[in-house]
Amino acid sequence: MSDLTKIIIDYYQGKNLSIEEIADELDKAKIEVIENFLDNKLYVKKRNGKIELFDIDKILRSIKNAARDGNIDLNTSDISILKNDLMKMVEKNHKRIIPTAKIKEYVENILEEDGYKKVLESYKSYIKSK
Repeated sequence: MSDLTKIIIDYYQGKNLSIEEIADELDKAKIEVIENFLDNKLYVKKRNGKIELFDIDKILRSIKNAARDGNIDLNTSDISILKNDLMKMVEKNHKRIIPTAKIKEYVENILEEDGYKKVLESYKSYIKSK
């Protein structure tokens, strides 16, 4: 057993928390500890708990793929508008580690606000299929 594990066990001993409450606290602590060691770059927390560098191009690729699957044409100007709006929203609302669910929410809000309702419908279907 590692020293850290012993410290954690000692900390939670006798607190009468459920397993779920302990897991939630440990997840929050993990993010806080990692954020203290990060540079000023943005990171994404995947559903599986993995933390990766934020890559706007991956998000734009998902939007483009969703549009393509819905037979919707997005030109370079459309992509540029979506990219700029997404970056503004992320920079305004982010911590250094953003959950993928929050990014999905941002994308959906931007698509709706910017008038890309057909792309939004296709995006929702595309994300569900992943």
